[in-house]
Amino acid sequence: MRRHLSTGVAVRYLFLSLLLSLPVLVMGAEDEDWGEATTVFDTPESQSQYDDPWEDFNRKVFAFNETLDKYALKPTAKGYRKVTPQWMDDTITRFYENLRDFRSGLNSVLQWRWGHVGQNWGRFAVNSTLGIGGLFDVASKVNLEKHDTDLALTFARWGIPEGNYLVLPFFGPSTGRDAAAIIPEDFMRLRHYIDHDLTRHSFTAVYVVDLRADLLDLERNIVGDRYTFIRNAYLQRRRFESGDRPSLRFPEIEQRDRELEEEYEEEGW
Repeated sequence: MRRHLSTGVAVRYLFLSLLLSLPVLVMGAEDEDWGEATTVFDTPESQSQYDDPWEDFNRKVFAFNETLDKYALKPTAKGYRKVTPQWMDDTITRFYENLRDFRSGLNSVLQWRWGHVGQNWGRFAVNSTLGIGGLFDVASKVNLEKHDTDLALTFARWGIPEGNYLVLPFFGPSTGRDAAAIIPEDFMRLRHYIDHDLTRHSFTAVYVVDLRADLLDLERNIVGDRYTFIRNAYLQRRRFESGDRPSLRFPEIEQRDRELEEEYEEEGW
């Protein structure tokens, strides 16, 4: 799925964010040989950064999530992709991303980042009106930048510690701080204010299936021990977003991102 963000950097981080925030991500280990762990996350030097005192419990929950994905969510996502035209898939994604802009604006207020507030709520206002309820991304064409954030990152800005790594049933990778934000952040979501049960459940189901379908082609990015890879990548990403750690990026990647950004601008993206 092509995201409506206008820069290569943003595209990379959005895809990684979605990949690691799914309740379940990959098929059972017995289906394919994914090879040995050879990523930067698996080096001995990296292990001290990713302490996992609850690993035994987390792996059991991770296995449960994988099984659920293999027999329920992934087949549904494949069926959804097969019957849904690409333009409709893109439109559904833009609709949910528009709602995310509103939540990001609320959290930007709590983080006292007023520049981001104006950008996020400006995007929401433009796309909700000129973009017909977020079905079209007009805001990006008028240079309103997207600044994704959430309540867990707000907690981080307030100085609340990260806590231990935790795998939650259905929700997937998390930390103590991220888990504490799930329920209160639900009050920022539109689904919380939909009284009709069937409508509310359908609204949530379409979001989850659309998200899972967008990630079907990305599973092979996971190499080695999948639990370890996902845990370390998740923690590294969240620490970067919260300002606790630098990004695991390389100069040549950043150069390619700048080139992609210039290419998108020349092509009118």
